[in-house]
Amino acid sequence: MFKLTFLGTSSGIPTRERNVSALAVECSANVYAKRNAWLLIDCGEGTQHQLMRCHLLPNDLSAILITHTHGDHCYGLGGLLASLNMNRRTKPLTLIAPKAIARLLDTLTIVSELHFNYPIDFIAIEDNLECELSLDFGDNHHIAIRFYELSHRILSFGFTIIQTLKKDKLLTDKLRLDDIANGYWHKILKADTPLKLDDTTINPHDYKTHTQSTTKIVIAGDNDTPNLLTHAVKDCHALIHEATYTDEILQKIVNKPAMLGGFNPQHSSAKQVATFAHTCHVPMLILTHFSARYAPFDDKTAKEPNMGHLRDEAERYYDGKLVLAKDFLQVVVNADDN
Repeated sequence: MFKLTFLGTSSGIPTRERNVSALAVECSANVYAKRNAWLLIDCGEGTQHQLMRCHLLPNDLSAILITHTHGDHCYGLGGLLASLNMNRRTKPLTLIAPKAIARLLDTLTIVSELHFNYPIDFIAIEDNLECELSLDFGDNHHIAIRFYELSHRILSFGFTIIQTLKKDKLLTDKLRLDDIANGYWHKILKADTPLKLDDTTINPHDYKTHTQSTTKIVIAGDNDTPNLLTHAVKDCHALIHEATYTDEILQKIVNKPAMLGGFNPQHSSAKQVATFAHTCHVPMLILTHFSARYAPFDDKTAKEPNMGHLRDEAERYYDGKLVLAKDFLQVVVNADDN
């Protein structure tokens, strides 16, 4: 399963309630585990401060993925990497990002004389669009990452992250039928070769079955065309996508004359994403990356733009499990829950 912790849910600029984009994805093999390897998706300015306010340990960070190079998604990267260095990190870190991020880091290392005590494995997304990248967190815990090009004012990407967990499950009815005391059960579960129990030798594989579970999430960078993710969301358990505006406000921005500040921001509205998720039968839709114009309260009857307007619009077009993210919100995505 995945444990999502939203570290920043504002678009463009931070607000008093929301920092700019960052999402932590814990890759949990055990619901009771106190520590998990985790991934960071985007790293807006101030992300390392957000991390200080939550349970995540920087040394458990396995990889950073950057969706695109707009500042609200990457301006915190240099500071976070420098802090990991000052905290004496030595184990490798995987950095998956557009090629331009490598140039950004090269500039930072030259200008600020930044040096790393730990290896950074940089993977350019543009060179791996047809590939599946793998992260292994143990013999029975595997993460696969795939990339999708999106539509935004600059090159932007979405990711599918697929977790595969393999485990053995005891055949408890058979254990009881053969009068095997439950004090031996844990030993049987862990064994791969014949076991001697009292005066009897058993094959542990006669008393357990091999199971495999797969959990899939899709995380999109900035994107004005959700349909580009049609293939990606097939059989997914959750979609995390920006909904920067309601459709009404988006149309006002797009249709305003250029001389009066009108432009196409190439973001999605709540209506666009909700309609897409409904059509593709996505079981859970998590919206994030909200314009700073939306106040944090939830009241669709209020005149002031607020989260209630975004929620109301999404609920009119989507009937699955809808979540509007806020900073430090935690969401568990588990294949067994769908």
